[in-house]
Amino acid sequence: MPETIEYSFSKQHACNMCGAGEAQFETLGIRLNQSQGFRPKTRTGIAVGVRRCRTCRLVFADPQPVPANFDAHYGKPDEYWSEDYQIDDPSYFRTEIAEAVSLLGNARGLRALDIGAGIGKAMQALAKQGFDCFGIEPSRSFRDLALGRGIASDMLLLAGIEDASFAAESFDYITFGAVLEHLFSPADALARAIEWLKPGGIIQAEVPSSRYLMSKITNAYFRMRGTNYVTNISPMHPPFHLYEFDLASFEMHGRRAGYEIASHRYGVGGILNVPRVVHPLLRGLMKMSDTGMQLTVHLRKIESVPVRAPQVAHHA
Repeated sequence: MPETIEYSFSKQHACNMCGAGEAQFETLGIRLNQSQGFRPKTRTGIAVGVRRCRTCRLVFADPQPVPANFDAHYGKPDEYWSEDYQIDDPSYFRTEIAEAVSLLGNARGLRALDIGAGIGKAMQALAKQGFDCFGIEPSRSFRDLALGRGIASDMLLLAGIEDASFAAESFDYITFGAVLEHLFSPADALARAIEWLKPGGIIQAEVPSSRYLMSKITNAYFRMRGTNYVTNISPMHPPFHLYEFDLASFEMHGRRAGYEIASHRYGVGGILNVPRVVHPLLRGLMKMSDTGMQLTVHLRKIESVPVRAPQVAHHA
């Protein structure tokens, strides 16, 4: 059985990204608070509904589980990341930096902010390429590991994006590497980051894609077994994903928050629980149809930013 975590549950009345109301929600199924395996009906636990916005294809938990203690999700780095992740890798974040340089023109002297910096790997990679890089990290355990890896304490704040404070138009580049899917309101986080970004600056975000082919295959398998379980998101067990995104999620939110999509790409990611002999076929299909696991977007702040959209209300 998974470790017991105390939650409250918040009913969702509007799509977090595009603002569409409940009439635009469709129910995909339910998700347990643990790995479900191939026979989820044989397991016991707490389940929440998984819904999708018909307007922007955002997938989310409804009701949304909110842990009583933040560290219940992110207080144990050794359980959240494998030991391999903590090993130095010279190629780490190399593709993302190359994309940033191609969009910004150079790196030397530009100011960067890593939101959800974790153990500081992206910060170090950005600094090596000439960025003046800052970070924020809400988990004390993660931040302590980053400081142990050589990150200066005054460059990495112990704070969530809701609590951090920077002057308007302070940064040329802001990254949300594998972060937005963990936040209760990614829309508010993006809007706040836009305020800190210079006009023409870039936000990079890597998120789970709501188009992922393997999720569709797994969900079809569950339906064939006569269940309404789905594999999308994991709101109450590692890696604690609350959302999956579509490109339309960012296109529609950008109209409200003051950014446009400068570039995007899909990554195939891992293929689990199917014979290796079919992996090449599945990878080819995902590449051709943009149905890989990950969506990476680069969002450019437009020159004239509209009035910030009101925060999406959350009701218990």
